[in-house]
Amino acid sequence: MGVMKRNLLLFGILVAAFVAMPAFASVTVEQSTEPEYLINSGYSEVAAESIFIGKNRANGKSIEPLYEKSKNRFTKFCRALYGYTDSTIDTYDRVHHNIKLSPSWSDL
Repeated sequence: MGVMKRNLLLFGILVAAFVAMPAFASVTVEQSTEPEYLINSGYSEVAAESIFIGKNRANGKSIEPLYEKSKNRFTKFCRALYGYTDSTIDTYDRVHHNIKLSPSWSDL
């Protein structure tokens, strides 16, 4: 066996070993639905928050918004007022409203 053939054989074995090496990086379902993982994967904050809310509803946990839309109190007040006057708009609070079987003052 010549030197060239032996070198090609060794190179082929090395290439086959690298191709056949398994990747031990795994992501569980719980990790793949985390908001940080979703945002880093290219999803928007709205999509990540929607998945977070759906997961919490399915598990019976409290539903709290992940991201505050505005920290300005005047803007929050105007959005809430507009949301209460126009019933066709889903305001920030109504989307994240915990569903209760009995009526309360927050349903008005």
